[in-house]
Amino acid sequence: MMYESILKTATGNPDFKYKIRSTPYPLTDAWAVRMVVTDAGSIVFNTSIAFSMIITAVVSYIVVERVNGLKHL
Repeated sequence: MMYESILKTATGNPDFKYKIRSTPYPLTDAWAVRMVVTDAGSIVFNTSIAFSMIITAVVSYIVVERVNGLKHL
């Protein structure tokens, strides 16, 4: 709308219309395959990180109990 107002003023024509059309290109097959593979890969990666963090938290708690001489409850 701003460009249209500027051009109306510059041309002196109050009925001037300025339209922009943006049409994206369709996705290529390579990009579609990459999106599917990336989604599966990110799920596997995030799940493995989550499981390793859970195991680390449990083991570190047990090690701290052992070092401090606390009884294992």
